[in-house]
This record gives sequence, C-alpha cells and structure tokens, in this order.
Amino acid sequence: MKNILKYLFVVSAVFSSVSCSFLNVEEKGKSDTDTFFSEIDGLRTARVGLYSVAYDFYNQYFFKYADVAGDELQSAAVGSGSDMYYQYNFLSTPDLDATAVGMLWKKGYVVITNANTILYYADGLKKNYPNDVEEINKIKAEAYFFRALAHFDLVLCYAQPYGYTSDASHAGIPVATRLLSTKETIARSSVKEVYDQVISDLNTALSILGDGKTTDAHYVSGEACDALLARVYLYKEDYADAVKYADKVISEVTLTSYSDYNAMYTEEKIGSEAIFRLSGYYAGSTLKGFYNYQSPKYYPTDSFLSLFSSDDVRKTLLLDPDGNKACMKYYDMTDNSVDDLYYDISVLRGSEMYLIRAEASCMQDDLKQAASDVRTIRGRALNLAADNVPLVYYTKADLMNEIKLEYRKELCFEGHRFFDLARWGDDIVRSRDTNSSMKELDYPDHRFALPIPLVEMEANAAMTQNEGY
Repeated sequence: MKNILKYLFVVSAVFSSVSCSFLNVEEKGKSDTDTFFSEIDGLRTARVGLYSVAYDFYNQYFFKYADVAGDELQSAAVGSGSDMYYQYNFLSTPDLDATAVGMLWKKGYVVITNANTILYYADGLKKNYPNDVEEINKIKAEAYFFRALAHFDLVLCYAQPYGYTSDASHAGIPVATRLLSTKETIARSSVKEVYDQVISDLNTALSILGDGKTTDAHYVSGEACDALLARVYLYKEDYADAVKYADKVISEVTLTSYSDYNAMYTEEKIGSEAIFRLSGYYAGSTLKGFYNYQSPKYYPTDSFLSLFSSDDVRKTLLLDPDGNKACMKYYDMTDNSVDDLYYDISVLRGSEMYLIRAEASCMQDDLKQAASDVRTIRGRALNLAADNVPLVYYTKADLMNEIKLEYRKELCFEGHRFFDLARWGDDIVRSRDTNSSMKELDYPDHRFALPIPLVEMEANAAMTQNEGY
C-alpha cells in the first residue's frame, strides 16, 4: 500500500488550485491525482478533505456574510480595513476578490470541485475493492450532498431569491456537475435550474443513504438530506414539500432541552437536535475570532437584544460572562488546552425544521400547525410547556410576524438572517445608532446579490455580471 501522506500535498494542491477562473481546475498534476485515486485509501482521504473544505467555506466567509449583511450586528470598527467592511456597508464591487465577493465564490467552488473529483473516481474503485462497495457508495452520497449544499449556498449569495421572477428564470450561478478543464467556459444557469440540480443531488444521496435518524451529526446522513430538502423547498416556495420533509425530520429529532441549550455552543455537547455539524476540532476558528467576546469584531445590537425577555435562554448566548454584548455561539468555554478546544459549525438542526414547518404551514393557511410549532420553539426557550406559551395573533400576517421573530431569536448568527430577509422580500432596517453607512436597504435592490468576482468575469467569456454592478 502506498503511503497516503505522500500524496496529501499533491491532492490538496489539485483540489485547491484554480486557473484564472475559479470554476476550472488545473490539469497539471492529473497523473498524480489518478495515482492517488487508484487505491481506496485515496478516496477515504479525499472524503476527509471534502469535509475540511466545507468547514473552511462556512468558517471563513459564509456565516459572517449572512449576518453582517443583516440587521442584528454592530461593527466594533468603522475603517475600510475591518473584517467584512464592504459587505456590512453594502459596498461590494466585482474587483474585491480578496473579500467575501471573491472568496465565497472561490471556496464554494472548491467544495464543488472536491465533490466532483470524488464522484469522477469513486466508481472506478469498485472493481478492485468489491468488499468496499458499500463504503464507496456512501462516500459518493456525501459528495452529492456537499455538491448540493455548495450550489445552494452560492446561489443564495450571488443571485436574487427564487421568487424574484415568477418562474425563477433570472440568472443564478454556473452549475458544475463534472470536472472542467482550463479551456472550458461555463455560463450561469437560471435560479430554477440551480434548484433543480440541488434537489436532484439530494435525492441521489438519499437513494444511497436511505432515510434514518442521524447517529453522528458530524457526518452526512439521510436525515441531513431530508433537512436540507426542507430548507431548499421552503426557499423555492414549494410549501407542501417543505412541510413534507420537515415532518420527516421532526418525527426523528428531539429538541435539545432548555437545561442543555447553552451547552450546544459553549461546551463539547452537540445536543439531541443536531442533524449536521461540521467538526471544528483542532481547527482554527475564524468565527471564534470574529465574535471573540474579549475583543469582538462584531456584536449584537441593542435593538436586537431588546427582543429577548430576561428569562429567554437564548439571550444568555448574546452576553459575555461580564454581561457585555457578545455572540457566544462560537466560543468553547470548557477548561481544555488550546489544542483541544472545538469550534463546531451547526449547518442543520431540529429547531430550524420546526420553523420551516411553521412558515410553510402558515403560507398554506394551516395556522393551527404554524402556531403549534412557534409555541414549541418559544416554549423550549422559556422553559415552558408549549400549551402554556402565550401567542397572540389575529390574522395570518400577525402569525407570520411571530414566526419571523422566532427565526431571528433562534437562528441568530448561524448563517441565516440576510437570506431570510431576501426570501421574505423584507427591507433591511438597521438601528439608527448603528455605525454602518447603510441604515436601510429596500427590497428589491441589486445589492441583495453579490457581484460576480472580476477575476471570473475576465477569465470566463460565458459569464454575465449581476445587474447594478
């Protein structure tokens, strides 16, 4: 057996390298990659690499962008050199390749390229490793899941929401389902086509993994596929299927208790509602530094904190040990050495499924189900039985406002807020005292989508730029 470590650098270079276009991978080193994947240990190592680059995508830029572009954070600095400055102030331009504009694109397509590389080589190993076909198929399923996840998150960043046009025919992102050479160009697919591919990949992954409860939330499961499908169908405004898949997950998941809620974030306990988390053991956490309560780059606004009652367990994660404003969701408070601290990123969890079902049910006029789900989430936060949770609404619009409020409080700083606002078609309205130069952004606006990076525009003749840039 060849020494896998010998090839780690080669494969990492191939997977991480890009030509002038982030969509294409360099062909040099292909013979080394062929050799690497000639044995099943190469595939196993590539699987670890896939999880790693996915963690990097979320940790470095995606979660930060989703929240700084929203209305719940205050920047500790005002200068153009501060982290996420251009996205916080809606000043993104195509030439900002070293910011979220370029790096989300690059890192997202690195995930897709890793997934496509695994899918390209996996079946070729089955002949020589007949006893490992089940494992090979599972790795393929994980690759399909990650390819779907990355395409979905990228279309959220670089395209207007699904409902922007009546048939979602507006420009999305390039759909990459195979390895591309440096000489190829690829155009943007419509948003509908992107969603269709995402759903197809998730269904393919499900056909391999099968339905079933998550046994280890750090790995892709059938339940994770169901949960992501619930989210995708909600964004697609297919409310019947959003309810269908949320129902499937809720039937298997148990919400983390009130007493264990904080431990999901500040201790090494993943919680019973975890569906899919990216493991941050031994990983440098950019999010931890971003929100570090001792010197935070961003922290919750006063107006956002005022939404929480004093007995809401979720508020304790927005205050540091001294009672100052801080996001504590990415700070391990256990007494471990620096090398043992962990910084998991929660991609999918049970709370979101209740909120998805509440929103989709409300949109289908099933207000009873929607209200029940709101009471479940709110009751857990207040340590009350759902039946004892006060919830006053007179109209469908009233109830939808309550659902939106629970989205804000339950999923804050977990990579949702800006995309939720875009999905709802809501304006962004920030506190008057925020130090952002942009206090309001009315929907629709071209700035609800990032510009396509200039380096991609210059290298890819088939690429078109978003309106307004």
